[in-house]
Amino acid sequence: MANGKTFIDVNLAEDWQYPARAVRVRIADVAKYFKTEARSMSGCRSLAGIVGDWRPIDNIAQDCLEYFKEVNVEALRREARREGMEPKF
Repeated sequence: MANGKTFIDVNLAEDWQYPARAVRVRIADVAKYFKTEARSMSGCRSLAGIVGDWRPIDNIAQDCLEYFKEVNVEALRREARREGMEPKF
């Protein structure tokens, strides 16, 4: 995984639809995920173009959130506010 202050490159294994690949997840993607996708506890979710069962997608989003809290909390707060949320961190 390559990491920067505003992105994380998540390495994904080969699946039935795509070969192994890396997907860039940005702070804005994480903020949008928690605004729109993280409400229900079932079904299919998406994060930065990664689509799948809610459990692994939620794990990736949580890991990204924790990383951005450590390296760039101000930008994460700004993006959360842009999405209409009030960050509690």
